[in-house]
Amino acid sequence: MKPSVCIEYFIIKLLIIGNSFGTNAQTSLFTDIEVRKNEKSLTGLQGVDKIKTLLELSDWYEAFFNNPETLEKAFEYANDALRLSRSLHSDIYAGKCYLQLSMLHQLRNNNSMIEISARKAIVLLAKTNQTDDLGEAWVMIWSAKMRTNAPIAERLAPIFKAAALFEKSGNNKRSGDCYREISELYFSISKFNTSLNFLKKAMFFYKAANLKVENIYPITSRLNIIYEAENRRMAIIKLKNKTLIQQSKLKNEAFLRNFMITFLLLLLIILSLLYKRFKFKKKTNRLLEVQQEEINQKNIILQNMLIEKEWLLREIHHRVKNNLHMIVGLLASQAEFLKNEEAIQAISASQNRIQAMSLIHQKLYQSENLSIIDMPSYIFELAEYLKDSFEIRNRIRFILDIDSFNLPLSHSIPIGLLFNEAVTNAIKYAFPNHENGVVNISLKTNDNKNYTLIIQDNGIGLPDDFDLYENSSLGIKLMYGLSDDIRGKFQISSENGTKITLEFTINESNFH
Repeated sequence: MKPSVCIEYFIIKLLIIGNSFGTNAQTSLFTDIEVRKNEKSLTGLQGVDKIKTLLELSDWYEAFFNNPETLEKAFEYANDALRLSRSLHSDIYAGKCYLQLSMLHQLRNNNSMIEISARKAIVLLAKTNQTDDLGEAWVMIWSAKMRTNAPIAERLAPIFKAAALFEKSGNNKRSGDCYREISELYFSISKFNTSLNFLKKAMFFYKAANLKVENIYPITSRLNIIYEAENRRMAIIKLKNKTLIQQSKLKNEAFLRNFMITFLLLLLIILSLLYKRFKFKKKTNRLLEVQQEEINQKNIILQNMLIEKEWLLREIHHRVKNNLHMIVGLLASQAEFLKNEEAIQAISASQNRIQAMSLIHQKLYQSENLSIIDMPSYIFELAEYLKDSFEIRNRIRFILDIDSFNLPLSHSIPIGLLFNEAVTNAIKYAFPNHENGVVNISLKTNDNKNYTLIIQDNGIGLPDDFDLYENSSLGIKLMYGLSDDIRGKFQISSENGTKITLEFTINESNFH
């Protein structure tokens, strides 16, 4: 089984097996009428019962993931269940919700969010006795690693953890599934003997799970394939060794024959040449050793300088982040002595802008690469910060659709500041009646050169008499200036709310 096939196999398997909060086997029996009935009953439900119903509805809509609308419904119900679980401070159900979101992100092929959601599920479920769900969360980590073609060690670690958890819970079927995938990973790197041992282990658990013979038969066939592959590998090695020995013998015989023919005539010449060559080689080797030693010393010095510069740069980012945090704290202290509301709001806006830049430096000194930023993680953390900063709770819902890519520092800071201004304006002005609002945030790329950032809310939109050039606020002027800095095309319009669009291009030279 190839890696890509393994991934799809586990996706289907997860959808069939489900979790303890409500299996997909149950939701697959739902009719449209029962689903509508459950949706209507939500208003009368509370607590855990409502969470379970929301997750069952999310599972049902997840089964129709080929339809973008139903998949969006599945996300909506899963997020509603997550918010309710958080309000109840339930680690069990919050963990189940993150596990459900991880599976939904898998259907969207959002690999970074698969792992982010699964790791959040692991943190919460590790505090509970939900061993099977914890194992499924590690399976999702494995799935994300498989999708991104991570190194083999990074793929093996999570699936081993999942197998151990399923063994602990007595889930023999899932233990067998995990060991079978471990076997496939070792098979892919030609470690046939190890692959064979783990496949035998999978057979043991499948038999313990009382699987039917016809279900175990394909595994038996796979055992034979791996065994034959190992035998063929050993046979090929033996054949190559035998060929090398024969070639060596032939060369030796030819050399001896030619040497005997010319020995008498060329013996003195050969001895003379060998002596001269020996002297020349000895002298050359002595020079090469000296040069190599000098090169090694220079390499060590350069390597130490590189490490020192990297640590200095990391320390600079760390101190810049700390200084920016100190500025935020000073602004907060200054705001306490102000009575003018406009001045307080200006300081608050400045704090958010500084935080957007601070987050950039924080991610740089925490990452391996000190010049590029992982945009999905950065946008997600910045959105969470703005939520907390304005204490919007469930009043405004953010929907993020961010492609997985990195951007250089030259573009990350302007985009972060522009994002901060656009989202802040949406939170402050788009929903004056405090009704539930939605802010859609999209950052997409089609070829890792052309990028499009769209921030759109469903609020009241721009005023009818709004003049973009005459009445622009500082925030809008700042967004225009930031887009010019990266030579981007900036637009703002009213389309069932306010829509801000930024299109920009990045050349390979920007990454250096």
